[in-house]
Amino acid sequence: MIRKRIPRQDDKVILELVELLLLPYARLTQPDLRVTLSVIRERMKGSSTYVASSGGRVPSGFITLREGRDAMSIDMLAVHPRAQGKGIGSRLMEHAERFSVLAGKDEIRLWVDDTNSQAQRFYASKDYVPIQYNSLIRCYQLSKRLQLKEK
Repeated sequence: MIRKRIPRQDDKVILELVELLLLPYARLTQPDLRVTLSVIRERMKGSSTYVASSGGRVPSGFITLREGRDAMSIDMLAVHPRAQGKGIGSRLMEHAERFSVLAGKDEIRLWVDDTNSQAQRFYASKDYVPIQYNSLIRCYQLSKRLQLKEK
């Protein structure tokens, strides 16, 4: 089940997933980077965050979306290693794409670390293509065009 984030219930798990899955890559270019619960909550302000959970259990993954002027952005996506390969990431991405279309955005973008080949393969399987590379943060920006529904 994909549901809207409940801060008191989900934020500690989101922080754990960020520390486990996202920070190791970010620290390649920012070795002293530290993230706390307050930093994560501040980063999610102004965004829409959804979690994947089953039966009211602890979330196994999450996605944070930020609406831009021209496109929707996926700010963060992480799925716990024990839950990977079970379609959770795919369901979170499908949710993000539906959310984007409902918001009237025909493009969705995200950044992925150049050393995160597993994530790059995952996004490529979802038809995301590189549109630029930032050598300072060693990340590719990926994009996917979405079909807006006719009214």
